[in-house]
Amino acid sequence: MAIPLLQSRVFYGLKTDVSGNAHYITDAEILYPVGSALSVHNFPQRRQRLIRLPEKHLINVVSVTPNKKYAAVCEAGEKPTISIYDLQTLKKKKFLGIPYDAQGVTKFSCISFSFDNKYLAAVTGEPDQTMLYYNWEKGKVESSYKLGNQQNAMSSVKLIACNPGDVGIVALGGPYTFKFLTVSETVWRSYGFAKADNILICSMTWLNTDRLLAGTRDGRILYLENGDLKNIYKMVDTEIMNLKIREEYIIQTAASQSSLEGGDEALWEHDIRCLISFHKGFAYGYGSGTIVVFERDGQHKYSKRNIFVVPLQVSKYDSTDLYQINCINANLSSDRLIVTTGWSQLFYAKLWGPDLSMDPEPQQLKIMGQHLHHGAISGLSMCAWKPLFMTCGEVDRSVRMWDFETESLVMIKQYLEDIYCVGLHPTGLFCLIGFSDKLRFMIILIDDLISMHEFPIRNCKTVAFSYGGHLFAAVNGNLIQVYNVIGFRNRFILRGHTGKINQIAWSQSDMKLVSIGSEGAIYEWDMSTGQRSVEVILKGIAVNSIVITSDGSTCYCIASDNQIREIKESAVLREFDLPGIEMNYMIIGRDDDLMMFVTCPGGIILSLKCPLQEPIEYSEFHIHCNDITKMALSYNEQVLISTAIDGTLCFWKLHYIEGKAADVDKEFSYSKEVLISKVDLEEKVQIIKDLTVRLRELETENAYKMRQMEVQHNDKTREIHQGYCEAIEELKDKIDKLQEERTNELNNINVEIVKMKGAHENALRQMEVTYDQKLITEYDKYHLLEEHNNAMREDYERRLEELQKSKDEDIEKIRKTYAAQLHEKEVQYEEMNEEMAHQNRIHEKLKSEIEDDADREIIEIRTNYETLLFEERQNNLKLKGETGVIRNKYVSSQKEIDELKRQINHLHGDQLQFQKNIHGLEKDVLYLKKEITERDATIQDKEKRIYDLKRNNQELEKFKFVLDYKIRELKNQIEPRDKEIRELKEKMKDMEIELVNLHKTNVSLELQLYELREKLAAARREIQCEVQRNKRCQQLLRKMRIDLHDTAGLVQEPKELKNAVMNMYHQYNDDDEFLRSRNADLDAQCEFLKQRDHLERTVASLRKQVFRDPASGKKDLDKMMDENVVLITELNILRQELKTAQKHIVDLESILGLAGKDIEPVEARNKLAKACHAQIELKNTYKLQMEECQKMVSIMKEHIARLIEKLPNEETSGVREPY
Repeated sequence: MAIPLLQSRVFYGLKTDVSGNAHYITDAEILYPVGSALSVHNFPQRRQRLIRLPEKHLINVVSVTPNKKYAAVCEAGEKPTISIYDLQTLKKKKFLGIPYDAQGVTKFSCISFSFDNKYLAAVTGEPDQTMLYYNWEKGKVESSYKLGNQQNAMSSVKLIACNPGDVGIVALGGPYTFKFLTVSETVWRSYGFAKADNILICSMTWLNTDRLLAGTRDGRILYLENGDLKNIYKMVDTEIMNLKIREEYIIQTAASQSSLEGGDEALWEHDIRCLISFHKGFAYGYGSGTIVVFERDGQHKYSKRNIFVVPLQVSKYDSTDLYQINCINANLSSDRLIVTTGWSQLFYAKLWGPDLSMDPEPQQLKIMGQHLHHGAISGLSMCAWKPLFMTCGEVDRSVRMWDFETESLVMIKQYLEDIYCVGLHPTGLFCLIGFSDKLRFMIILIDDLISMHEFPIRNCKTVAFSYGGHLFAAVNGNLIQVYNVIGFRNRFILRGHTGKINQIAWSQSDMKLVSIGSEGAIYEWDMSTGQRSVEVILKGIAVNSIVITSDGSTCYCIASDNQIREIKESAVLREFDLPGIEMNYMIIGRDDDLMMFVTCPGGIILSLKCPLQEPIEYSEFHIHCNDITKMALSYNEQVLISTAIDGTLCFWKLHYIEGKAADVDKEFSYSKEVLISKVDLEEKVQIIKDLTVRLRELETENAYKMRQMEVQHNDKTREIHQGYCEAIEELKDKIDKLQEERTNELNNINVEIVKMKGAHENALRQMEVTYDQKLITEYDKYHLLEEHNNAMREDYERRLEELQKSKDEDIEKIRKTYAAQLHEKEVQYEEMNEEMAHQNRIHEKLKSEIEDDADREIIEIRTNYETLLFEERQNNLKLKGETGVIRNKYVSSQKEIDELKRQINHLHGDQLQFQKNIHGLEKDVLYLKKEITERDATIQDKEKRIYDLKRNNQELEKFKFVLDYKIRELKNQIEPRDKEIRELKEKMKDMEIELVNLHKTNVSLELQLYELREKLAAARREIQCEVQRNKRCQQLLRKMRIDLHDTAGLVQEPKELKNAVMNMYHQYNDDDEFLRSRNADLDAQCEFLKQRDHLERTVASLRKQVFRDPASGKKDLDKMMDENVVLITELNILRQELKTAQKHIVDLESILGLAGKDIEPVEARNKLAKACHAQIELKNTYKLQMEECQKMVSIMKEHIARLIEKLPNEETSGVREPY
């Protein structure tokens, strides 16, 4: 049989000792190292792709190109290398190494890609640090730079950052070192700020092509622009960073270097780590588990926006190092941060939520994906009825329930005491958990674990339920205690091991239990008696793991001598050797010949070919990077789960090459039921009821409110409508009055105009006569004056144009000069304001420091005098007992004084914070006052606009009145057209009625045609019958002629002639039976003709009614036609049955011989008795059939009568619907 193969589905975990161990590839996919692979995980879609890394290579740095298409992985070793992987195809793109012999260099310290994704800058590790600048697409080093610092042996480069806009600029940093490098023709030179002999650089990032931020170990950020140090910010007090303002800063002298070296661990609480910039701001890790986010506010200003903290985690070995921020990365949309710490867990934060002014409390980071184990997974147990398995953590003290179908976490339970083992019941409803004090039997609820019973077994590290689930075995030191699950009764105590018991295993029949000990003993126990049935001792060999076959007759074990032993009946039957392979743990499938898996150190899983044969064939699968602690197979043997000591958890999918699989019932399906306590269920039911009642109440309240609002709105609309109607009527009356007044005034004005026209015409006539001469003379003077004025006007216009041009030029010059001066003054004013604010802050700081020093001196003087007074009293009091009491009081007073000092300092800090808040609030008040004035101005503008709108509304109302008048005129024009349209519609209805009538006549003609065709077919059938009858008659006549001709030949013999004539008479004469059958045929034909005439008359009457009432429904007519067709077909069938029955009777008579005349009466009676043996039964059956047929005929007749009655009723009461 072929070897079953394993394919990893999901691999959970995180390598925390890798620099840059989390990167966003897209907004949903995250790249992170886990085990011996790189995971590209899409958490929303639960899809994971793995890049398998080379075996036996440790990675220490991961970096991604700016376009997120490639990833570089640094591998440490004797010859450190860099591998470039394509994140789309998951294949290795390039392999880079050190092009020279670097003695003692085992790793790369840091790497960074250029902004164009073509170059990779890498710094080798100590002792001889060198920056190598690769063109990684070509796989060669284009340039290099030695980074040694002879002045300070402790300096080393830990950070590198390529410029985001220039491939020829690189920034380097680390403890006691910082450099800017630029390249010119493959030669690197340093420039700019480099005085970092006393600065511990921890992180750095480029804000843009000119600006760089560098974080230090003492909680400060250095701001450098164009290679020069511009400012230093102490981030504990910085809320706003204005990169334009230069503050006074002090760089520590060389004397402080010892303090930095000696207090390395103490200064870590203010460490600025993992600086990262994005287009909306930047973020960094501060101290122990804190993330600070600054938002960009303009081109030069950054303000503190959010603070995030790592949520508290439970661990056996809790340390502040676990909360140290290792990596921060932002997604492409800059709305999420991914964060890694010392915990084996990915955290994320959503950006741009409520800022510090709205929510001053730090927000907790959220867990990305599943809540994973931290530290070794010590226990693993699989369920049979459900797709669940349970794990327990040795370090994080947690028990977790997983679903291997969805690869998700179902439940987590955290404890404060050590957990050593777990055992899951086959039903998935119960479990066993081994604590440090007791072994507890727990009930698994929907979201909790509840203890049901406790067993006095301390530090139980091995426990297992039987396959049936009615028993379980627990290891107590070197004893095995077997308990009953139902009554928790201790059935057996299995003694015999002298050393630690490593593992126990049940047989599938639950009749045997196998155990192995550290002393090399393998025992098989009979569960019916509790006695030891098989014993095998392997001296000097440590047995690591054991499995038992399905029939329980054979065991396989792995030992420290790299051999697999087959044990049967207290003897080792076979030994299989795997040279050079150390084995730790093994499992076997329920079908012995199907699968067997073995784990090896380093996280290797071997899939062995079953059944085992020498030499052993196997396949190797390597994805874990640490030793595997446990493995488990699902009940259907389609999924394998493996756990490791680094907390990683892998879901494997099994593939069977030859098509074989585990023997599982086809109807098997996993159970989905869960347990819930009665109290919780009642609470949830009550909550649902309360919520339903509340929902109904809200619905009724909302419905009532809606009705009230509708009533109010209807009243308001009614009132408004009435007001508008009254106003319209008043306006109409006013308009009528104004029109009358206007007509009267127009008439009066017209009369006056006529009178004035006459008077003016007379006056004009007289004036024309008198003034003609004067006009001529004046016209000549006017002509001369006009020429003179035109000349003067042209002269003055030309002069005015020249003056206007000179004036415009002077005004433009003055405006430009004053605008430039105004801009300069505004810039100076802003700078003076910022400098004044800065000076005020410095003054406030100095003031607070002076006050603190004065308070401190006062407190010291007071304490000195109090100590002197206390010494004088102590000299006077010489009793030893009282001195002891006074000493205790002095100690307590000193503690109170220290506490008061701390309180005073705290209150001073609060006072400063309050002063800052007051200053900020005053600014807010000024801003609000300005906003109020602006809003008053806007309100005035809006009031003006409202007035304009009201005026426009009045104009629109006038326009509305005009439109209403036009609408009325149009309605008067439309009414005759509407009448025409209605008349045309009536004509169309009449035409439709005629069309319907024509359709009905067409249907009736089709029915007549159908009937005529039926009649024609019946006539043809009758003609065929007559033709056949004529043929039979002709045949009979021919036969009679032949017989007569033969009889005529016997004329000379009278006796023979007589006999021949009698025979002919008897042969051709019609007997009574023939006449009776013939008469029956005639009667049947007459009855059929009567029925046919009756049906034809009925159809004709119905047709007349239909045509008389064309308004009757078409559906009833179609229904009657269908029923008539059905009845006709049934009548035809009855006719055929009648004919067959008559033929059957004739056949029976012919069989009996009753149709002939030459049969004896006795013989006929005997034949009749034989044929009518079951006469009564036949008669009854036929009688029943006839009754049923008669009932059917009567029912059909009644139905027809009802339909006939229905038609006139519809004619009288129904109204035809228009088409």
